[in-house]
Amino acid sequence: MNSDEASRLEAEFEVIFPVAYRRAVTDSYPFAAATEELDTDAASLRRSNQGCRRQDPWGFPWKQNFWCIGGDGAGGFYFIDTQKSDSTVYYCDHEDMPTSIEDIEHISVASFQEFINDIKQLE
Repeated sequence: MNSDEASRLEAEFEVIFPVAYRRAVTDSYPFAAATEELDTDAASLRRSNQGCRRQDPWGFPWKQNFWCIGGDGAGGFYFIDTQKSDSTVYYCDHEDMPTSIEDIEHISVASFQEFINDIKQLE
């Protein structure tokens, strides 16, 4: 995804991507090629995020500031809160759902930088 595509997604979904995430998914960053965990394809990200907003994956409304960034290949997915500058990465496990929106703070995986480092080690 290039910077223009990222800007279009931000406008369409009314979010502002944290700087670290934006750098990681645009063509200027080494992760310009998509991985399952960090999707960099604008069309795929659009579909994923439209689905989360329409389907309420936990049975309660998906916050507008949440942004799905990739998946685990088994039905779970990773997301960030675009209103937080720390870019914490959260994980939505389709088999172990939180019971309320307040529980989401307890399902953080790592800081975004740690998440990126883990992906680099998988390559």
